[in-house]
Amino acid sequence: MIRPIAVALAMALAACQTPPISIPIATATPVRSLAVVVSGPAGAPVDGANVCATTLAGRQERCGETGGSGTARLAVRPGAYSVDVTPRSGSRLGSGHGWADVVDADATTVIALEPHSTIRGTVRDEAGAPVTAAQVCAFPPSSAGPTCAKTAAGAYAIDVRSDVYKVAVDGPPGGRLISQWATGRLSSGEADIVDVRAGDAAGIDVTLVKGVNLSGVIRGPSGPVEDAQVCVRTLAAPLPWECERTKKNGSYLALLEPGRYYMWVVPPDNVRLVAEWYDGVLEGVDTTAITVDRDRSIDMTLATGPQIKGNVRTTDGQPVAAALVCVDTPFPTGRICRPTGSDGSYTVTTRPQNYIVQVIPPQSLDLISEYWLRKRAWNQADWVTLGNGDRVLDLTVRKGVRVTGVIRDTRGIPLEAATVNIVDAEGELIGAESDQSGTYALIVPPGSYQIEVFAPFRGERGDLLSQPRRDIVVSGFTRYDFVLEDVKV
Repeated sequence: MIRPIAVALAMALAACQTPPISIPIATATPVRSLAVVVSGPAGAPVDGANVCATTLAGRQERCGETGGSGTARLAVRPGAYSVDVTPRSGSRLGSGHGWADVVDADATTVIALEPHSTIRGTVRDEAGAPVTAAQVCAFPPSSAGPTCAKTAAGAYAIDVRSDVYKVAVDGPPGGRLISQWATGRLSSGEADIVDVRAGDAAGIDVTLVKGVNLSGVIRGPSGPVEDAQVCVRTLAAPLPWECERTKKNGSYLALLEPGRYYMWVVPPDNVRLVAEWYDGVLEGVDTTAITVDRDRSIDMTLATGPQIKGNVRTTDGQPVAAALVCVDTPFPTGRICRPTGSDGSYTVTTRPQNYIVQVIPPQSLDLISEYWLRKRAWNQADWVTLGNGDRVLDLTVRKGVRVTGVIRDTRGIPLEAATVNIVDAEGELIGAESDQSGTYALIVPPGSYQIEVFAPFRGERGDLLSQPRRDIVVSGFTRYDFVLEDVKV
């Protein structure tokens, strides 16, 4: 039998004993190998490029340089990395970027560098003085955004992927200089091509003209009108309308080259107001040209009017959203187009008159653009009479077949603003212009046609031959490209 005092003594001794000490054992941090393979045009290895791997937290892990095989090997800890490549100076290659997961094993990532070129030039005003802080942008022949740079003491340099470009210049804020395309062009369709596929381009110089301000306030019966379009068109050249939107207080500001202009104000589609010409007239034939040779202010007050409204649907009853319903007189006095909503509904406010009405479906849908009652041209269209009251006019569009392609010159450069026409036994059926990538698209009913293309009217490439009509059979999606040759002198 154990005595109580002995038990207490044993427990006290046990409590005083020191527990065993746990000593941590150091383990080495694993290291992985990240091989970065850098290639240039046609897959050629890129030597001497600087390669850096950065963690997703932004900590730079390792940097290295590619050798003759185009490979850099970096020792990194397991993780995910952002990999940046900077080519050697003078290589005419752009920087590259990629991603790499280096977790359970070594990894390899391949980064291709594209050839790059430089576009250089100067921007000056009419007096020959260099313009600082002007923005110069190089636009590629695609929907990709431009690459831009600011001038310093009038000079600029833009690093771009080796391709063809059009260069546009905007003056510095507050400088009151008219935006300009290079060289001496007022629109993208007329702009010169800058070809840097094989080398840099220098001497792309632009002279900006000093402008004057046209300002004012647009009002309706209920007060200022926001988001109205104040449009002007010069009498000096066959150029399109240029429009500015009004602010919340109805004010607008347009920077114009001194000269004489027509002025037209188009209200937004969410108000019952009628478009008006200067000075308060409803038809373009009644307007008076304005002279803008100095800063000038013109206010206009718009009146209410009746509406043509309805729905746009396909022949099988589906609503057509984002279509344009365009209303004009048989002898054009001011074409007004309004979009359809998600349910196919539209509303056009205009003056009492006889009109022709056209539906222009969205480009994404293969629907045929036609006039009311399925007429193909404005001179065949039925008139729609609008009195002092509203009129409901529902419209139907048919499904068709897409004819599309790209128009280039013999250098392979896409041609903007070339005209393509589809012709049948009755004459011209439909036409379209090519966009900045040289692409055109037309929607027609299936059938046998002729197709023709006319060269763009552009100074730098005005020496291109248009192509005569060619037979084409359209039974489904059709691709038809054109190459316009130089005029033989």
